[in-house]
Amino acid sequence: MNRDFQNSSDLLLDISILYRSTQKYYDQMLQSISLTYAQLPILILIYENEGISQQQIAQDGGYDKGTITKQVQKLEEMGYIRVQPSKKDKRAKELYTTAKARGIMSKVYAIRTSWWRHISSSIPKEDMAAFSNFYKNMAASAKEFAKADLNAISFFEHQKLSFQSVPGKVSTIVATGGCNYRCPFCNESHLVFLKEDSISYSQEEILQYVKSRKDMLDSITITGGEPLMHTELDPFLKKVKQMGFFINLMTNGSYFEHLKSLVEQKLVDRVVMHIKNVPGKYGETIGLKTYEIHEVEKSIRLLNTEKIESVFVITPVHEFHTPEDLVAMAKWLQPAPSLELHIFEEKETVIQKGYHGYTREELNKIKKELEVYIPNVKIR
Repeated sequence: MNRDFQNSSDLLLDISILYRSTQKYYDQMLQSISLTYAQLPILILIYENEGISQQQIAQDGGYDKGTITKQVQKLEEMGYIRVQPSKKDKRAKELYTTAKARGIMSKVYAIRTSWWRHISSSIPKEDMAAFSNFYKNMAASAKEFAKADLNAISFFEHQKLSFQSVPGKVSTIVATGGCNYRCPFCNESHLVFLKEDSISYSQEEILQYVKSRKDMLDSITITGGEPLMHTELDPFLKKVKQMGFFINLMTNGSYFEHLKSLVEQKLVDRVVMHIKNVPGKYGETIGLKTYEIHEVEKSIRLLNTEKIESVFVITPVHEFHTPEDLVAMAKWLQPAPSLELHIFEEKETVIQKGYHGYTREELNKIKKELEVYIPNVKIR
């Protein structure tokens, strides 16, 4: 693949490396006083805030109740802290360090200072001060985000207006992230392989947008990636439906049960299903060594039998599709009412470079053969 992993930003990986290296250092240095890296910040919080409650530590440190209770019990068993009921609130417990803990704190601070000096030695003081400030802000944002509705869907592209997505309608297009396919000629690598700093749009942002443009928009198109990977899509579609919008869904058809559920609930009005190749070539075309197409076949049958507007789409690429394959695909899709042939043009965001699409002239020559099996064939 042509993606540059070495030069790509991956804050999560960097944080992981820093965390694991820090943990290794602290566990080694704290071994003589029987402490661990996990217990250290809790002990320091208690030492610097005598009488602090478990609840406050959990809140300040972003701990869950079970974790903080377990670590406090261990510190108490080792004789580093004592726990006593609060005089103000008998349900709360106050935490205090013991003489044993106070006797080791100078060593603890020295260990911490030594590590900080080591990891920051090559960074100018001004940069380190800025980094510390950014890091604190990110930690605060992370704590705040943890309180949010984590089941709400996020989108990673938003085209505010489209006059081509749904014939005769003005649409807005949103794209989900992630896909279970790895089609080498896919132009949406940024949606298949999401970078951690990818721009995202919350469900609420999109809902606010469509609500504010209700007089202008007729429909919303959901694309990807593969939207049906996300069960959290359903509540979003229900809210959009309640606003009265026409919903156009684009899918690869590999999540049959989810597709069937949306059709039965009438949460989609139109389905555009991308067909990748003839059954025998499906795996290689979607970048997987082996692939069972049963779910895809069931989705095809569903769209051919249910009373819902549907379109099948093929993007012919010379390296994967022969003209005979295209005819065989049309025959396989019977009795589909309509088929679109999309002209492939390589973009910078393609997963793998070097593939060649059919020209409009080439597709026009094949079009009549396809219309033997599907009456309405368009080239786009």
